[in-house]
Order: sequence, then C-alpha cells, then structure tokens
Amino acid sequence: KPRPTIAAAVGPESVAPPAGATARDEQADPKVKKAQEILTKFGIPTGAVDGHFGGETARGLCAFRRIAGIGTTRAPLDARTLTTLKAYDAKYRNLREIPAKTYAGKSTYLVAHQTCQVLFYVEGKQYRRVFASSMGVYGHGTPNGSYSLGNTLKGWYCSTLYPESCTNHSEGWFASISRYGNMYNPRQVVGAIYVHGSTSVPPYPASHGCIRTTVKDADWMYKYVGTNARAPIFVTGKFA
Repeated sequence: KPRPTIAAAVGPESVAPPAGATARDEQADPKVKKAQEILTKFGIPTGAVDGHFGGETARGLCAFRRIAGIGTTRAPLDARTLTTLKAYDAKYRNLREIPAKTYAGKSTYLVAHQTCQVLFYVEGKQYRRVFASSMGVYGHGTPNGSYSLGNTLKGWYCSTLYPESCTNHSEGWFASISRYGNMYNPRQVVGAIYVHGSTSVPPYPASHGCIRTTVKDADWMYKYVGTNARAPIFVTGKFA
C-alpha cells in the first residue's frame, strides 16, 4: 500500500559541511574528553567521547552553555565552560534534575535553536531531552518564530517538494516501518516546515527548512510529546 505524500521542506540527505565543521585535532585533549563525558551523562548530543573537538562536540557545548546560562556559542571548550560542566556534574545526576526557565510564559515547550543545531524539550520547567537536530540551509532557512507543533503522521513519508531525496528502506530495520521516505514521524510546525526523523542529522544546517531529528528521537517524541497536544515550539538563533 503506497504511503501518502505531503509537502514539506526537506533537503537532500547529504550536504557538504561548512569549513571546519568536522575538523579534528591530531592528538586527543583530556579536557575535551572530560567535557564529552559529562555531556554524554546528561544525554546532550556530543558525538564520540574521544577528546577531539569537532562539529558534534561544538553542538553539545553550545547546548550546555544555553542550559547553564553562560552564552549560546559553538566556540571550542574554554575554562569557564569546563568549570561549569564539572559543577553541574557534581550537582545533578541527570538532565531531568536541571531546572529550566519558562519561555514566553510556558513551562512545557520545545526550542529549536539554530545556533546549536539542537532541539530542547522542557516539561514542567525541567529539561527532559536535548535532541540532535539539523535545520535549514542558507536560502531555505527555518523561520524563527513561535508555533504549535502539529499531530504526528506515523511512519515514513516522501516529500512532494523534494522527492528526489527520498530513500528506499526495503532492507534492514527501517523496512519494518515503511518502504520508502525521507521524513519519519513528521509533525507540522508552519506551512511546509516539519519536525521529522531522518537518517542524516549532521551538526550543521542541511535541510530545506525542516527541523530534522534522529529516527530514535522522532520515536521518543511520538511517545512522550503528546501527538495531539499542539505543544508550543519556538525557533530561534542563527547558525554562523
């Protein structure tokens, strides 16, 4: 049975990273590794715990800095960030213990932060999850603003705007979900912009406007971010 198609701004699965996005030092830095260990403890996406600073670690550090209120930047690890990480490591056992502020008067909400390329989910003024994300490339940007997250369309769907990037999932684990598609569990944000799962979620903008998450995170969102709740979602920041 063919799946229905929907119009959504989804880019190709492979987009060249900006200069330096995946750069790695030749020798591992123990301070960077310590930071990666703490970020991983809190479930903040940071890539491999290997002591190398690259785009994945930049994403994780940016997310943590925003949580800790020490700026929102993808800059390399500095002394202040490492000290704050260690303090949070000593004070909190997991992400859910970290308090969060209200946003536009809401105590439960999502924030898609384009600087970090992450999606934060706060529930009852507590951080519940930080999703790795990839948003719109230059010229096809994800529009900043305040929206309500739509209902989930369960499974894989093929974009009618960008069908050339659809993928055949006839083999392996994905085949049990659907035969093809480039959007998994899509939920409308505004117009043709959706939050959806993808097999490609690099730490830099790579879509044609949609907010990509991993397939695993899209399943988690379906289960824990009520599909009929019209949860508030705020898109902010700028990738530079």
